Amino acid sequence: MWAEADRDAVRQTEAALGSGDSAAAVLSCDVLVTRLLASAAGLTGSAEAPRDPSLVVLLLGLDGRRYLRFRAAVRVARAHEGTSPIDALEAYAFAIEARSALAELSR
Repeated sequence: MWAEADRDAVRQTEAALGSGDSAAAVLSCDVLVTRLLASAAGLTGSAEAPRDPSLVVLLLGLDGRRYLRFRAAVRVARAHEGTSPIDALEAYAFAIEARSALAELSR
């Protein structure tokens, strides 16, 4: 499901989830989602690919509210303010959903 370049981040995410390190899992998901959104922006085929991640999220057909919750979880993880296991699982679910949306466009 994941591109070769993303597999290390996926392994890090899953290891962090397994060890209960929710903040590390969310931050690993941020790496995955950032890469996915950059890849999706590149699919437009123009030099003026959308640079705003929220626009790319909408182009992929992802729920904007989920993306905002994802970004909020990333901010909390970066600030070391106490990321919950639910936050980490939701972040990974969002990354998987984004990957699935990108894969569907590439068919």
